Amino acid sequence: MLAIFIIALVPRWYSSQTVGWGWDGPDSFTLINYDEGGSCRAALVGFDYSTFIGQQTIAVASALGAGVPEGTVGDYNAARSYCYDPAHLNVARGYSAVLGAATVVLVGVMGFLLAPALPAVGFTAAALLAVSGFHISESQSGTVDAPSVFFIYLFFLAVLLALRSRRLALWSTPLLLVPAVWTKYWLFAFFAYACVVPQAAWHYVSQGFSARRLVLLVLALCILFGLLTNAAFQALPSWRFALLLPFYAVIPWQAIKRPMMLLWVMVPVFAWALTQVDLFAAYTTGVMEERFGTGYAAIGWNKWLRNPMNVGWVLLVGMGIPALLCLPAGVRAMMADRAHVRSWLVLLPVLVFALFMAFLAPVTYYRHYLALLPAALLLASLGYWQYRFAAKPFALAVFFLWPVALSVDLVGDYHQDPRQTLRHWYQEAQPQRVYMSFYVAPPPAYAQSHALLQPEYAQGDAAQLRQAQYLVLSENWYDTAFPSELNGPYTSKLERLIKTKPEYARFYQQALAGEHPYLEPARRYTVSNFMPELMLHKALYGTFQMFVGDIVVLRITQVPRS
Repeated sequence: MLAIFIIALVPRWYSSQTVGWGWDGPDSFTLINYDEGGSCRAALVGFDYSTFIGQQTIAVASALGAGVPEGTVGDYNAARSYCYDPAHLNVARGYSAVLGAATVVLVGVMGFLLAPALPAVGFTAAALLAVSGFHISESQSGTVDAPSVFFIYLFFLAVLLALRSRRLALWSTPLLLVPAVWTKYWLFAFFAYACVVPQAAWHYVSQGFSARRLVLLVLALCILFGLLTNAAFQALPSWRFALLLPFYAVIPWQAIKRPMMLLWVMVPVFAWALTQVDLFAAYTTGVMEERFGTGYAAIGWNKWLRNPMNVGWVLLVGMGIPALLCLPAGVRAMMADRAHVRSWLVLLPVLVFALFMAFLAPVTYYRHYLALLPAALLLASLGYWQYRFAAKPFALAVFFLWPVALSVDLVGDYHQDPRQTLRHWYQEAQPQRVYMSFYVAPPPAYAQSHALLQPEYAQGDAAQLRQAQYLVLSENWYDTAFPSELNGPYTSKLERLIKTKPEYARFYQQALAGEHPYLEPARRYTVSNFMPELMLHKALYGTFQMFVGDIVVLRITQVPRS
């Protein structure tokens, strides 16, 4: 496990300290991920977010001589400047890298406890997480995502140990529940205590339900909440509530206890009442409009396609094809393991979270799914060792070298960011006036010649647009007009697209297709991948990483092109 920890730490730490450095000189630093330092800004009262990780990274940075300047607290711009400063950001990234690597050890130990007869499961799950490119890319970033997963699985491990050992009392585990929830408001962690619910209570609630009907009940509940939290459903006339009635067909009324009848009758009513609570609605429906245009709720019915597909994309890229193919066998083996039912119930929060992300979640950035990955790899490892060929050298080589290659391909994109190559274009073209989208990150020497593009500039005779020589667009911004993790695969209805406006989306589509009369394609700097998982995602959804993507340079013409 020590060797696996070192294997996990090296790429995470290396990338955390090198990504963004040296683009414009030996000591230059370019911010890549604008979500980094969010908890730091919250701790300095410059952002509305959890302060847990930010307080720790600020404390470490201060101990290393990079303390918070006087007057920063409460000042949005000053807080942003400090938290984005390389001195603090490298601490935040290093903190994330270490906890990301430590998560690998936690997962390995959990594997030993969940499958004690197969120690290889723990080693396999740890090794797969160690080389997961998706987990590495989140661990090298100074966000709260990798630390959040660490504290979540630390809590899971504590509950597991409390179940298996008398030395650790269950009452002490809430001490670790606090960071598991506080780091990123991950309330799903509470479901881990389902493992201590008396067996009699489980039997009472589930009496009359077969295993198949229990699965149907879970799906019916997901559909029920999915409808009630969907802005498109809420916009229907009052007859829409008739669509909730099929839920009652799933309940075996003649076989359940009478008190349970009242509970199941009231479930749709309770669900509707819950959706009237603003806080619940904010995390399940979202808003229709926000400062960039459409809000997350605008996805409407397309959420039913986008959300489940995103779960699949994250597992495909995070695990790799071989491990993903072993996942069903792992689920079957877990279901057959009657001797360790309570131990496996510790992972119930992950199942509830997966269903939430598949049916309810309005915000679907891939990093939000990160907590699914360790549990999925535990099950995939369990599934792998169910096969007779598992110990064969060739099978082991494919099973482990495939995710290594996928990791090289995925993490390599950060080290070969197209924005670095774009520097050569600036030296060649030396533009005097440039419009750009967000995330272009031009060289400091040309920063004064750049202005943010407003798509309105390109309307009509494009008089405002024609004041510049070039337009530089980043995929990380214009992907709101195309299939993506926020939009899903169906984008023909422009009003359903997230964080944009129909007229903005139409402009980006025309510009990139070479159909805008005043824009002429000049250069394109693309992210290139060789692994099938990333190539498939690139073809259907664009670049997998949120803050690394294609860069397109368009020449602005003074007369319309024919």
